Amino acid sequence: MKNSKVKDFLFTIAFPLVMFIIMDTIVNIAKGHHMVRGLLDITNIIRNAGISAILAYALSFNLSSGRFDLSLGAQRLAGTIVGGLIALQLGLSGFWLMLFAILFGALFGFLTGLMFVTLRVPPMVLGIGMGLIWEVVPYVYSEGRGLVLFGRPGVQILSNTYFIIGIVAIVALILTFLLNKTKFGYELRAIQGSQLISQNSGINIFRHTVLCYTFAGALVCIAGVMFASYSSTLSSSLGLASNGVVAGNMFAMILGGYIGRRSNQSIGIIVAAFTIRIFAYGLMQMEFSESNSSVYSQLLFVGFLIFLANEDLFKKRKAEKDRIAEAVAYKKEAGIA
Repeated sequence: MKNSKVKDFLFTIAFPLVMFIIMDTIVNIAKGHHMVRGLLDITNIIRNAGISAILAYALSFNLSSGRFDLSLGAQRLAGTIVGGLIALQLGLSGFWLMLFAILFGALFGFLTGLMFVTLRVPPMVLGIGMGLIWEVVPYVYSEGRGLVLFGRPGVQILSNTYFIIGIVAIVALILTFLLNKTKFGYELRAIQGSQLISQNSGINIFRHTVLCYTFAGALVCIAGVMFASYSSTLSSSLGLASNGVVAGNMFAMILGGYIGRRSNQSIGIIVAAFTIRIFAYGLMQMEFSESNSSVYSQLLFVGFLIFLANEDLFKKRKAEKDRIAEAVAYKKEAGIA
């Protein structure tokens, strides 16, 4: 049992460590210096990985059950901008600003989930419609200015590295408890297996779905506040342009699920987010443009998906050969021609 835990731990940390060694070596060869040269580099990796991990958590609530919510990016804008502006108008900042954003994000997520279980339209179709609606809300409320935190007193803590680490750790602990120790987590695993069987066994799949949308809406707004505090502004947008920021973290969610097989999904997603951000930061240090970096990241994502689709191929082939050999041996023993 102890050896198994050690192997699981080594398997988990191997991903960011191996990625760091590879990218640091490439950067050193190409540019003549190491990838990480100071505290600022470490801070940037931690901050971006934390934001990515929380967005991946948000995606996992619905996507793991077959629902791709295309309105998550718009919920991130609506909850963060509306909640943030109301907090600032009340003279609040710092933690309270994040709390207001979380509450409004949960509200917009709840309303999206309620629309889904009421109208029963496909989640992607609903997501497009609700995304267009939620993008208009912060645009109108902020008069197109979005959320500007530059020069606002009390918001500096939101971009503090230790604060970000603490928030990500708290989110991971809460989700670990929620997914592994509660009725909600049990229902989530059951629904991932079969919604029909889950409903027939007494699970209220519609209530559960609304909760998933609500939790996802709250989580994307945590990431929204972290991003706004780091960049000093969060601009409103229209035309469903907001979804790319969230959908871009699907790689972290899927890789996190794979890594989480040996630990748990919460830890797996954090490790996956760090792994991907180390890769992206290495490309940035080699002065790749944002578009080129995105292409290479997506190629890595596609490669990982190909691996996932074929990881059991050799096991299946070996099992088939063993089955054939056993049948041949049986026929010889029984004297069957």
